[in-house]
Amino acid sequence: MDYVPRYDFRDVLWAPAKALQAKRIFVATVFLLIGIVLYDIFTYIALAIEGESLTVVYDAFGLLPFAPFIFHSYWAQGLFIAGIVVAALTTMAGMFGVCAIETEYIRGNRFFSTMQAIRFSLKRAGQIVVSELSIVAFVCFVIVLFILFGLVTRIPVIGDWIFAVVLVFPAFFIAIFTVFIIFVFTLSFLLLPAERHGEAFTSILELFSTIIRQPVRWVLFTAYALVAAKVCSFVYAYFVYRSVQFIGRATALGGGDKINGLIRSGLGHLPVRSEFAREIFNIFPGIGFGLDTSSWGRGGGFEPVGYLVSMMIFVLFASIIGYALAVIATAQTRSYMVIRYHKDAHKMADEDPLFFEPEHVNPPLDTDTPPPDLPED
Repeated sequence: MDYVPRYDFRDVLWAPAKALQAKRIFVATVFLLIGIVLYDIFTYIALAIEGESLTVVYDAFGLLPFAPFIFHSYWAQGLFIAGIVVAALTTMAGMFGVCAIETEYIRGNRFFSTMQAIRFSLKRAGQIVVSELSIVAFVCFVIVLFILFGLVTRIPVIGDWIFAVVLVFPAFFIAIFTVFIIFVFTLSFLLLPAERHGEAFTSILELFSTIIRQPVRWVLFTAYALVAAKVCSFVYAYFVYRSVQFIGRATALGGGDKINGLIRSGLGHLPVRSEFAREIFNIFPGIGFGLDTSSWGRGGGFEPVGYLVSMMIFVLFASIIGYALAVIATAQTRSYMVIRYHKDAHKMADEDPLFFEPEHVNPPLDTDTPPPDLPED
């Protein structure tokens, strides 16, 4: 039975349940892991340029060096910022794939595979990059104009008067429009992956149209998506935590204490005592209700197999964040479906799937027509 949207909040309400699907979590997690690897490479190269000891940094942060590092070298600072940008764009590509899965589901295509979603995300990654760069380029252009406007005040006698005259119009109107663009740019990480148009310019127009014409509905849907993603990912993290515990205790019945030693060795290479890990296993920031994972990072050894175990456990840890991203992407896609219906009277469910063609069916036989006469011998 095909999904029949209601085009209201009830569609968005069920986003966490729909996001709890293996292929959605897998797509989001794969791109998240790629983004983390790229971020780590850029960050550790920047720290090496800065002259920091990579061994000390790795012991402190491990695979998640999420800290406000201070760089004195412009090259190091540039690489660090580039790592953040590349990781963010890669994560957006993963959310894009989840949005594609949900959109095809709304259109009636339940057979949109994981590999199709990954290939589609890679194909449209350039669109995301161009869309973001277009917004950044426009903001930079406005900043250049204001720099030139500031130079006007250096004109003797009349410079200050010119500044006072044009302060409200057009300077203020350009400034407030630019601030709005910057605000939308910061939100594009959430909304842009839901825009699945083939052209970057069309995606930008839909991005602004969605926020301008339906701001209250979009804010409410987005707030729900963020809260639901955090709470539901905590529930998912609880089951991941208990599952690892079950594996350790059940296999220890046959392997003995060696099993717990392997798991502790793997966790010992991960930043389980970091602030970031604590927030992942906490139900919500500021609320002291969660799981304590710090004890699992003690008592392990440094045998080589422990690094492999840590990689496997890190994938499970990343899937928690991947599920949260899948919830956000699914909720944003459904929010976009509802908002577009209210602002354009367009039903996404009536669109044809992009990646599914119905099987060819022969036309029914006309039983009322007598068969043709056979030629006589």
